[in-house]
Amino acid sequence: MATKNARLKIGIVGLGMVGDPVRRWFEEINGYKRGKDLFCYDADPKKGYTDDVNRADIIFVSVPTPSNPDGSCNASIVELAVSKIKDGKIVVVKSTVSPGTVEALQKKYPRKRMIFNPEFLTETQAWEDFLSPDRQIIGTTTKSITDSVEVLNLLPKKNFIRPWTSDYSRKSVNVTEAELGKYASNVFGYIKVIYGNILADLCYAMNKKYKHDKVRSEVNYDNLKEIIGADLRIGPAWLNVEHGNYCGAGGYCFPKDMNAFIAFAEALEKNASKNNLIDRQHLKVLEAGVAVLKSVKNYNETLIVSQGLTMEDISRHNKEIITQKRKKIRQ
Repeated sequence: MATKNARLKIGIVGLGMVGDPVRRWFEEINGYKRGKDLFCYDADPKKGYTDDVNRADIIFVSVPTPSNPDGSCNASIVELAVSKIKDGKIVVVKSTVSPGTVEALQKKYPRKRMIFNPEFLTETQAWEDFLSPDRQIIGTTTKSITDSVEVLNLLPKKNFIRPWTSDYSRKSVNVTEAELGKYASNVFGYIKVIYGNILADLCYAMNKKYKHDKVRSEVNYDNLKEIIGADLRIGPAWLNVEHGNYCGAGGYCFPKDMNAFIAFAEALEKNASKNNLIDRQHLKVLEAGVAVLKSVKNYNETLIVSQGLTMEDISRHNKEIITQKRKKIRQ
């Protein structure tokens, strides 16, 4: 670890959409120098990052977490990265992982101090989102709780904001709460996009009914969206039904995270049932909740198919392909 007056050396494993803004923050904004107090590594040789990250005091892990065939999150690359980090280091996982992953890594590697620091970046403006986060979350284990403020002070400043007030507050969370919070935020966004599309479907059906009944009126979804979005408890975000030249929840993160969240919830449900962890009535409630998530996912996939697209199409961000294939709906 660095001496009292020397600044901490930073390591970054994985220089993609999440890791590269971290590099830019330390190198471009804070004046860190590669090979001196900033060490970057990426498995892709084309990126040219081959530094020894074990020369750092704090190491950020932002490697990919691909989906397993059942939709669950595959954290094997995260574990491989963590396994190669020397004992005594502060390891900050930024990759999106299923709740319980970092706690399990802490148990497996007790001499490393594990932290989970999720990012909430949009794919189109990852750098801008990194610089101006809505909240900065540092989830800790019992072994890393004393490191939380040190890590927090290294990152762009933003504490929790209490809803509907202008004051700021700090709140302690553990790694599992932070992991669950990351998924919960993205899944909420997914659900809100779907809710907007369901309302647009209702507007479309209402207009067809009015036309049939010769009623000279029209229900405009854009007006409805403004009514809803004006409510401060709801807000306008994620209510646009048109996104990336198609309707529905797409992009790289939304479908992937919804699939992983459902797989996580199903595994939790099965474990609770097998080991009699909760009473039968509560288990039924949990099963009903999982069914709701599946229904939302099914609606989205049906909506995408109705436009002549596939889930793969909307995850690749190839606007040319989407424009060529897409069929207009609600006309």
